[in-house]
Amino acid sequence: MRFIAPAAFAICSTLLFSSTSHAASYPGPFNGTTVTFLDVADQNGLFGAPTVSGDSLDFSPNAFEADCALSASCPPSPVIVDDTLTITIQANSGSFLDDIQLSEAGDTTLASFLNALGATQVTATVFVDIFEIDNVSVNNINANAQMSFTQNGQFETTDEGPGTHIWTGSLLIDLDAIIAANGGTGRATRVQLNLNNTLIAYAASGAAARIEKKDVDGLAITVVPEPGTALLMGLGLLGLASIRRGDR
Repeated sequence: MRFIAPAAFAICSTLLFSSTSHAASYPGPFNGTTVTFLDVADQNGLFGAPTVSGDSLDFSPNAFEADCALSASCPPSPVIVDDTLTITIQANSGSFLDDIQLSEAGDTTLASFLNALGATQVTATVFVDIFEIDNVSVNNINANAQMSFTQNGQFETTDEGPGTHIWTGSLLIDLDAIIAANGGTGRATRVQLNLNNTLIAYAASGAAARIEKKDVDGLAITVVPEPGTALLMGLGLLGLASIRRGDR
């Protein structure tokens, strides 16, 4: 799919929930089996309240959607809805943080009359900051990555066709590899994640487009901890593209 490009639409975008959404804070702690989730902040309040299961923090949004039909400016302008989630993850005593698995799901519905174009897109950028290694504070150990989605997160009436399409996204973050890539050694014990999700819907006259993060499996953040006696393993950095600069 080539039609939707967030950078190209930035000037004429409409933030659908700008007047109705509001920041939400869930300080916790949310106690997992071997980790603790702290200071959960939702910039626009679209992810919903978290729940914890084992070492997984789950979100079930019920109002995180971009719908062209709900915006008076679409067309000609697309609807762009985004939100940023910030989470601090602390390893409990005797454990280290190994991998973090992010997964999310939703659907998109497209309709077209007389071959009019309807299109949607979902993207997610994740920033990772490691604040402690072996329980000692550190600076400048960070990275960022893009979540991978079904159909690259892009759907069009001209490609996938009208109807409802289910999409999923995932990203595996290898904390050992981030530490090594930044010239460090040791195991992560405190990490902060910043996840920015963006949904875009566009429909020409005679078409309709909607995309939504679902209220079930909207987002799951699962931590894979390592006990303190585990052997060190370098598993390689999967999907992390570049290193952010600047002091933390």
